[in-house]
Amino acid sequence: MRESVIVVGSGLVGASTAYFAAREGIDVTLLEQQERGYGASGRNPGFVWLHCRNAGWALDISLKGRALYDELKQDLPVPFEFRAEGGLIYFTDERQSPVFEQFVEARRKDGLDMSLLDNKQVRDLVGPIRADVVGASYCADDAQINTPTVVNALVEGAIAEGATVLEGVEVTRLIASEGRIIGVEAADGSTHMADTVVIATGAWTEKLMAANDVDARIGRERLQVVATKPLPPQIKPVVYGPLTAKQYTLFRDLPAWDEDAFITEEERRTGAWQLSLVAQRANGEMLFGCPMDYPADVDMSTSVSGLRSVLQYIEQDFPGLGDAAIDRVWAGVLPLTSDMVPIIDEVMPGLIIAAGHVFGNSSGPMSGKLVSQLLCGRTPEMDMTEVRYGRPLDPITPGQIVHW
Repeated sequence: MRESVIVVGSGLVGASTAYFAAREGIDVTLLEQQERGYGASGRNPGFVWLHCRNAGWALDISLKGRALYDELKQDLPVPFEFRAEGGLIYFTDERQSPVFEQFVEARRKDGLDMSLLDNKQVRDLVGPIRADVVGASYCADDAQINTPTVVNALVEGAIAEGATVLEGVEVTRLIASEGRIIGVEAADGSTHMADTVVIATGAWTEKLMAANDVDARIGRERLQVVATKPLPPQIKPVVYGPLTAKQYTLFRDLPAWDEDAFITEEERRTGAWQLSLVAQRANGEMLFGCPMDYPADVDMSTSVSGLRSVLQYIEQDFPGLGDAAIDRVWAGVLPLTSDMVPIIDEVMPGLIIAAGHVFGNSSGPMSGKLVSQLLCGRTPEMDMTEVRYGRPLDPITPGQIVHW
């Protein structure tokens, strides 16, 4: 068992690592370059999305992660926003129907609680949607979180268990001695020493590790989001639109797949794909998204073209929300690997990387629990072969579309 650990990064993965490790009696210091949940965990629409997780490690950890939220609601010292209302992907074109029929059948075989909804069932769940919606795939296992509230609860849980949390500390260098990592140095010149360092820095990981001669092939995907002022309750599940289907290999591999039925002329012309989604938080605000691109650096700015594509999508598919007052806009950058599962491994003595979680809402807290098991010298409760550091990974090329 490691007596002390430094966790770098306070998103879902880092905060949960700090919480579970501190609960095991390890001396934990959590370092964050800005404030807790500054990166992707503070900027995503909050989908706990099992619907399209690939069979194998990705689906297995997502199922465990979904169950873990029920435990965290009971165990953490402060509440967080969690809604178990399911999730759906609607479709609006009869050409898409056979694809969704095959998709639902395949997902049931993978063990998910899936069903195919008709027009009325979709409109009962999603009030403002267009009247001519054809149907939807629905997964009862999906849920929604207000992700910053979960991060905050995990950090407060870590503090309650004895962890030290330092915000505004940007780690720039690993400190090594006799072939082992023994600490980190920050941009302000301060040093922090421990038996083990856990890097949970999401989209910043690749460049941070490259600066320390460690190859971590973790790319970046930017998503832009629009939020409205609070509205009366109208949408229960988390909702994806049909344009989303082409992003997932699970759809693209189906015998009935027809890309022409799932892509717009603008997407084809520009190469900029739309992850079409809508969700309503507990306070009533609607979240709309998300244009996607793949920046070379962590870029959390929003663009005119991106926001225009979001609003055009809402006007077309959610006419009932056309008059909603916009409150704010933002962007977040997700980390991802070429095989769509993270790196969670001790890459050299004293250094663990836990990053690359493109589906961090469903897998992040459980990943932190697995890392704490590694720190305690126990065999993790999941087989970690798929997420080992040494597996072949392709670099993510900036600007190139990536399929999940």
